[in-house]
Amino acid sequence: MDEIKFSTNWNNKLLCNYFTTLRLSDRFKVGEKYLILLKKKQIGTGEIIAKKYLKLNQINDYIAGLDTGYNAQKCKEILKTMYKNKLIDWETQTLVLYLIRLERQNKIKL
Repeated sequence: MDEIKFSTNWNNKLLCNYFTTLRLSDRFKVGEKYLILLKKKQIGTGEIIAKKYLKLNQINDYIAGLDTGYNAQKCKEILKTMYKNKLIDWETQTLVLYLIRLERQNKIKL
């Protein structure tokens, strides 16, 4: 099974039954299940429920607040910092906002 990896539990979202993640990659498919990992620890299996395509300038406080726990401006700064080693034109780069339903399998402390 393929994996969706997290290095940070933004907004403590990985404690929720449903959560979002903003990614550059469009590789995760609606209806498919993936292992959800936080810092290499498996926390469960997640099913992609939906995905939405957007540009950086479309991230608003609503999306940013749910995904990262920060406002839109800070969320955009976080994304730019996360991908600082990639040559990205943020005016044209498409982002993917995934909605994931988590089936928790392990009782680990996040």
